[in-house]
Amino acid sequence: MISQTTELISQLNILLRLTAHEAATARARVSQATTDATRRELTQNAAKCDQRAIAIRQAVRDLGGAPDVVGVALGKAAAAAKLPLEQSMPVTEALLADLALEHQLFDRARFVKVLAADADAADLVALAERLENAHGDTIQWLFTVLAETALGGPAALAPTALQTAAGTARSAATFAGSAAASGLNKAVATAGTLTDRTAETVTHQVSRLKSLSRSAGKVVGAGREATLSEAEAQTRKQFGSGAAQTVHHVREDLGVIPAVELPIAAYDRKTALQVAKAVAALRSTDELHVVLAYEKAHKNRQAVVTAVARRVTQLASELVNT
Repeated sequence: MISQTTELISQLNILLRLTAHEAATARARVSQATTDATRRELTQNAAKCDQRAIAIRQAVRDLGGAPDVVGVALGKAAAAAKLPLEQSMPVTEALLADLALEHQLFDRARFVKVLAADADAADLVALAERLENAHGDTIQWLFTVLAETALGGPAALAPTALQTAAGTARSAATFAGSAAASGLNKAVATAGTLTDRTAETVTHQVSRLKSLSRSAGKVVGAGREATLSEAEAQTRKQFGSGAAQTVHHVREDLGVIPAVELPIAAYDRKTALQVAKAVAALRSTDELHVVLAYEKAHKNRQAVVTAVARRVTQLASELVNT
């Protein structure tokens, strides 16, 4: 039967390898930080990983074992190998991979605590609790970052260019599939015989698109805001309010809607601090997104941008903790 000491040394060396992986990942994420605060947090986390690794190595030595130097090197190599692969996946998938790593560390720390308690090793119990708390905090932070991303707000970590492309491609594929299914369902529901109506429907829609294209010619050379406003008007005329709402969402994303449509009254007459105070009262991430886009497209005041980011983080934390 494996002795308690041997099992503890084995588990601590696994924690050592995983901690090396964690530190390398944290340092790689620094370049994706969207704020100075996040950048500092990630840098400090990497430094704390190094400190935890020192404590784990010493614990292994105290038990009469040898720290797994080769395993640590492999952990760093695994992190280095993983990062290029992440470029082909959306940032949410990369963050979920980070969460999986933290859960491994958290669960093993708890296991070490049980082993240490059974062996009456108080110092090891204290170290395991320290590791458990650290990884629990990181799991909470990563969940919050994921929630911020899900809510559409300014997340603590920005996707790389390739991750953005990967996310866009996946969204496009999902939209295409769902749109096709939705369109087919509606067609079947409203048409008694789909075959008889297909040619008529396609011809009608092509005619509408040609008409819309001609209308777009009216605004060539005009400003982007006027162009999109005209596009929305023409879309409403040709396709109805549902399609026009899609164009309106584009205008919101670009921040080219009138200030009166913002969820904060008299927006343009407010100071940055007044807007920041009003932002703290908003509870809809859609409203926060609209405010952020408008602010960036116009005055781009850092106090407002920071206030929106802080509010999204608060809402994400509420969502995670419910």
